[in-house]
Amino acid sequence: MDKSSLLTAEERWPRWHAVLVFLVFCFFMVCPAAPERWADLYSFYGKTLVVAVIALALYIKRFSFAAEVKLVWLYALWLLVSRMLNSDMYMVRESDLVLTKFLCAAVLATGLVLDAGQRRRFMNWFCLAVGLFYFCSGLLAIVVNLLDIYIYLPPEGVLFGLDEPWHIHYINVFNTNRTISSLWFYIALCMMIYQFFACRKKLWRIPIVLAGLLFYIAVGMCFSRTVKIVTAGSVAMLAILLAFKYLSLKKLWQKCLTVLLCAALLIPLSFKSFDLLSSLMSDVSGFLISETAGDQAGDQESSGVDLSDNRDLKSDISDLSERKQIYASFIPTLKTDPKRILIGSFADKLMTVPNTFIVFPIPFTHMHNFILEVFMLTGLPGFLLTAAFCLLLVIRMVHLFFTKDSRISLAEKTLTIPLTGILLYGMFEVVIFTACGDRRAPTDMRELSFFIIAGIVLGYSHDILPKLPGLKRK
Repeated sequence: MDKSSLLTAEERWPRWHAVLVFLVFCFFMVCPAAPERWADLYSFYGKTLVVAVIALALYIKRFSFAAEVKLVWLYALWLLVSRMLNSDMYMVRESDLVLTKFLCAAVLATGLVLDAGQRRRFMNWFCLAVGLFYFCSGLLAIVVNLLDIYIYLPPEGVLFGLDEPWHIHYINVFNTNRTISSLWFYIALCMMIYQFFACRKKLWRIPIVLAGLLFYIAVGMCFSRTVKIVTAGSVAMLAILLAFKYLSLKKLWQKCLTVLLCAALLIPLSFKSFDLLSSLMSDVSGFLISETAGDQAGDQESSGVDLSDNRDLKSDISDLSERKQIYASFIPTLKTDPKRILIGSFADKLMTVPNTFIVFPIPFTHMHNFILEVFMLTGLPGFLLTAAFCLLLVIRMVHLFFTKDSRISLAEKTLTIPLTGILLYGMFEVVIFTACGDRRAPTDMRELSFFIIAGIVLGYSHDILPKLPGLKRK
């Protein structure tokens, strides 16, 4: 076998790995549409696909991964060990949780085994899948919400439409809660931002902008304040990128002032835009309902859905929407159950002790912070591995965001935006390194998207900066 054919064979494996990662991502993405049938498929075919992705990642790199990827592999391995130390010796209780964390490590490696051209092609397919699936889902959800109706999607009758009319009206997508569905649409919005700058045919920007606008509306109508704040911050980050690219900012004080102005002006304005959006959608709802119910209602006036948010923002900020109680339970829980410091606990038992220190009508199901959740789940070793990974990732994100290297385009820099958003979201919810917030699957689109995008960002970062300055060998 000559050298050229050997090189071709070596290049072929990363492509197969990317194809398998794309397939497994799509498999988990469509799970909420038919969770029972998905579970039947996952019991054999899905697990086989997941194992294939993990095995191929290990075969390609043979454990010679970048430090960031090694940390996630080690976390998945410690999660396995901690389950055994918690008496699940035969892995009959939380095998899927462990398996999907190994999957996350394999998914993270994708961006590092592909070259720059392969990454762009992979991201094109990734954005296409996310854009189409959530555009159809979001459009249907918005329409049925504005019409003040709900439907049951075949083949399993999954609820789709208006939810919680006694509190606030928000769109129900695949019968999940608003914090989960809103992050789906946020990630889809960020992918449209990336694709807007990445696409070479300018005509494609028209459907991209339309899809992005729909995702922005969907985020607003999901009424998750966490995601609305995250989205507002993302708008400011995009403005900073554009300012640094198109304005002549040579001095440090000019750059710092630009960052401060973008944050101070655009974050509150972007957040306020959701209130204006709610008012507009309420008017649109009134118009649609009056049109569809005109003959039946006769002269009787038909009012639309009130999509205003009547929650007390100041009160929610002061107590972090009851999260202060959850965070305050962290230390008392470790004192009551000190073994958690070393080996964590089972996912389904994670909140049994914390809930005894919380005064709330309904027991909480997670810590509403992925760092605290990781500590409760895997103890101090898992916490340290996760913190180290996040630190290294953030350092590379900041470098990529501000780099002047001509090999990094504006589109590639925008990939740091969804990573920042998901990490901020994780400060108030659980999404990465832990059990999925949607109990119908051990992981979901949000976690897999994070590790896919993180891998792509790490791939570009390692291209221009193989070693972080503080980690270079002397």
